[in-house]
Amino acid sequence: MYRFLLLSLLILTACTEQMTTTPVTPTLPPTRAPTSTPVTAQSEPIITAYYPDLPRGRTPEGYHYLGNPDAPVTIMVYSDFLCTTCAIYTIDLEPQVIEAFVATGKARLVYRHLLQLGERSQLLAEASECAADHGKFWEMRHELYARYNQLYFNTRETTIDLAQGLGIPADAFSACLDAHTYRAQVEADYAAATAEGVFARPVFRIGNETLVGIPRFEALSQVIERAAQR
Repeated sequence: MYRFLLLSLLILTACTEQMTTTPVTPTLPPTRAPTSTPVTAQSEPIITAYYPDLPRGRTPEGYHYLGNPDAPVTIMVYSDFLCTTCAIYTIDLEPQVIEAFVATGKARLVYRHLLQLGERSQLLAEASECAADHGKFWEMRHELYARYNQLYFNTRETTIDLAQGLGIPADAFSACLDAHTYRAQVEADYAAATAEGVFARPVFRIGNETLVGIPRFEALSQVIERAAQR
């Protein structure tokens, strides 16, 4: 009986030792590359010219356009400079749209100001218009969207640095900002967009169709092609 109990104890001890193992540290999956707009902390311009060979100007209402003013299709983009999805569209998708439709003369791009994210949205919209005084609206627009997630801080200083990098005199640009030269204009644009039923961002009006959010390039292309056939 004693020998049986001793043997049982030895077997139990051996089983317990087998069950006690060194904890294994789980292997975390690799970090995925970000799919949103690249983040940059520097205030030097990423580009100094935005499709400089394409025509640019203003519509009769005062909205900026890029491309053939007589193009059969107008791509109306309603957007806010602090909007994440607006930035992703501008940096990631818009170049494809420009190459396929604007540069080929099939469509022109028209930009509309939304001021949905507070005073900084308004300041940035005004900054883009001050840059337009020096022929740099589209360049400033690109640079602001490339930094959309950093412009909640040092907003005014960053826009002045960018303006200088784009060859705009700092004194003239700062005076334009301080005088709020374009405040009434961007507020009127926003009011007009609201009156047109735009309450989200970004919004695309192409012909009689409206897209909200970031569309796939294929979906956007189909809408443009349909508008061209009307």
